Amino acid sequence: MGMTLTPKALRVNSGKTQEDVANHLELSLTAYKRKENNQTRWYADELAKLAVFYKVDIGIFFKPKVSYKDTKEVSEVGGR
Repeated sequence: MGMTLTPKALRVNSGKTQEDVANHLELSLTAYKRKENNQTRWYADELAKLAVFYKVDIGIFFKPKVSYKDTKEVSEVGGR
């Protein structure tokens, strides 16, 4: 299966700054930092823009298999 990469790993490997990517996504630097540090969630349109920006398939941001544990953690983070 394919490998997953985080937006931060892609940014660091490409030599881009947080400000570069925030500008591309039309986000404030603070908002981008929160997303990169998993303090707020990524939206699908943002991941699509990142995939184009880094010239990678959007699937790189997703695990090939999701377990119940993964969904439970998402639910807890989301406060549901």
